[in-house]
Amino acid sequence: MTRIDETTLAELEAELARDGVWVSPGLRQEVTAAEEAQIEAAVAAQPGPTYVVLAELDYDDPLTSGRFEQLAGVVRDDTGLTGTYLGLEASYGSEGYRLGAHAFPDEYDLYQAVAVAAAEEPDDLAAQTLRAVDLLRTDEAETLYEQQRESGGAGGSGGPGPGGDAGSGALLPVTGALLVAVLLVVGWVRRSRRRGTTPAPHARGGAFTLPEAVVRSVREAEDRRQESLAQEAVLSLGEAIDAADLEPVRPRGLGAWQAALDHYDVARRILDRRHSPADVVGALVLARRGSEALAAGRRNRSWTPTPGCYLNPLHDPATDGRGRVRRARWGSGGASVEVPVCSPCGDALARGDRPSDVLDFVVDGKPVHYLELDLGPWSSTGYGSLEPDLLGALLRR
Repeated sequence: MTRIDETTLAELEAELARDGVWVSPGLRQEVTAAEEAQIEAAVAAQPGPTYVVLAELDYDDPLTSGRFEQLAGVVRDDTGLTGTYLGLEASYGSEGYRLGAHAFPDEYDLYQAVAVAAAEEPDDLAAQTLRAVDLLRTDEAETLYEQQRESGGAGGSGGPGPGGDAGSGALLPVTGALLVAVLLVVGWVRRSRRRGTTPAPHARGGAFTLPEAVVRSVREAEDRRQESLAQEAVLSLGEAIDAADLEPVRPRGLGAWQAALDHYDVARRILDRRHSPADVVGALVLARRGSEALAAGRRNRSWTPTPGCYLNPLHDPATDGRGRVRRARWGSGGASVEVPVCSPCGDALARGDRPSDVLDFVVDGKPVHYLELDLGPWSSTGYGSLEPDLLGALLRR
């Protein structure tokens, strides 16, 4: 990790003014002098000013907070160098290298070039950087981006995300999915009876179990539905950010504006690479938080995340009718803990009942509560219900 102190910043700014490229000493094994020269040539061939900063930024660095966009803003303010800045974004989990692109003045169509380059060269930083520079503002970037999304590349799903490997962990919210499954089974049994045949029994210890094909179909349909919802939510957040007017003279809401941008950025990155069903839920949570932050920024207010329901982050927030955080005990005996819960889950627990739709993922053909799985920050923070700084937990992995 690289901390950008004043000496390093001065060196970086001088290099960018000279040839447009700065590589931190910590990445010299990843980017050789010859490769740096190739990147410099590609930058020089760009029609507009382009700058490349390759450094793995430290999340705890007070100057950058681990965010390349923040570093680019500092450099622009210090030097007056306007144009397009490419640099390493903070990574999490098993994510490979991932560049970010930021322009002064702002441009919002640069993400396709860096997304395609990351999908093509996730582990070769020099090759990824060269590819991203070449693709900037080209029709090829847009075409390849859409192709990769359709084929499961830049925007595909199915691979493990920041939560790690959940086996065959496919999203299966209990209530909706099982209702569909029951209807499918009823229809299947009725058709079998009309044909004069007897359905094969599916029982273990006398308990009826759904046919594997039915469970798989339900799981896949629910995955597609959640994926569509997440894509729509993140797209809507991005469009709302683009349409909003930031008023620099009203600084109180600047933190909320930045939070909205950060939540959008991470949610978009999650969906633009291979991701798991657990990641899709995470993107929905991030989009919801980003929308809350944007609303606060528009009102020139500071923003603190509203805790979500620990038992299912897709439920309503964990607040009562007066806006106070509602908590309940979850677990049994000495292992029980007090967690934030939505009103329906809280009411069920107060009655001594078990909430019927705790978020489950299917592992080895069986639904398992997400909070019992090792999904990294998703499960350890309860999708942010236990840890307000969900982004920090993701980026520190």
